[in-house]
Amino acid sequence: MIKKMIFSGIILLALSGCSSHPTSMQDVNVYCRSLSSPAFCNDQDSVCAKYSETMLAQYKSAKECRQACEGVRMKTDLNMIQQECREIMEKVEGRCTEFCNANYSD
Repeated sequence: MIKKMIFSGIILLALSGCSSHPTSMQDVNVYCRSLSSPAFCNDQDSVCAKYSETMLAQYKSAKECRQACEGVRMKTDLNMIQQECREIMEKVEGRCTEFCNANYSD
């Protein structure tokens, strides 16, 4: 099952690099769920859901959207819940930022 998810994630990443369409919320969500998480990161689904929720909102600018992406990590770090998932959060925040840059202007 995990091998299949990793393989699917790699294929999707390869295809997204060839695609000319802007990064979508679905792209970020699939990327998030395809990441292999350390055994001690039990909250990957929660992390993915938080970033997906952030991308559903409407923003006035790419900057405001990027700040919302950063806010997910900052709020979670403040709660000290996701320390084990920091690496995943940083990678997904990068994709969230790509989404903002592709779908909003500054």
